[in-house]
Amino acid sequence: MLECLAGTGSNAMKLPQRASDTRPISLDRRETDGAKGADRRPAEADIAAGFLVEVMGEDVAAAFFARFGAVMADACRRAENLAHVLRAEDEAETELPVSQVRRVGAVPDSVPPEDEPRVHALAATIERGEELAPIVVMMRPKACSARPYDVISGWDEFRALVDVLGRTTVPVRIVPPVPPETLTLFDGADA
Repeated sequence: MLECLAGTGSNAMKLPQRASDTRPISLDRRETDGAKGADRRPAEADIAAGFLVEVMGEDVAAAFFARFGAVMADACRRAENLAHVLRAEDEAETELPVSQVRRVGAVPDSVPPEDEPRVHALAATIERGEELAPIVVMMRPKACSARPYDVISGWDEFRALVDVLGRTTVPVRIVPPVPPETLTLFDGADA
């Protein structure tokens, strides 16, 4: 996998190096541990920035950030979710108790009035037996609570099943863990 990402010849991408005083972070969720995390951020940001420019090229990166710089934090969160949704595509669907799912971000505790027509129409579609888009959930790394899963895709489907149809279980695809060999890609192999 490393060879595939690094390439060969004069156009080979140099893999980013980890600052020597940092430890690996989970790619599932960016978590820090207080002051130590703040100390790591500039070095980690430099590694990430170098990686993006190397992959995109200088001109494309400059144009990309000139166009999307104002929405970059949101774009990064959405790109992370999209990557996880794509990684979950081949996972088997399973039923998960609603009580194990934490509503965060775009999944409020009840259907907002402005979303009611859309969510109710989706519920009617589900009742007719039509296939719905998958609900994708991800287990939080330090999931010690009764609700270890977060919805990252399929919010309307979740709301239609739970809030409108009153289901106590939902069909989900669970994002698989990031493979250990992929996690080590940015952990400072001295290549």
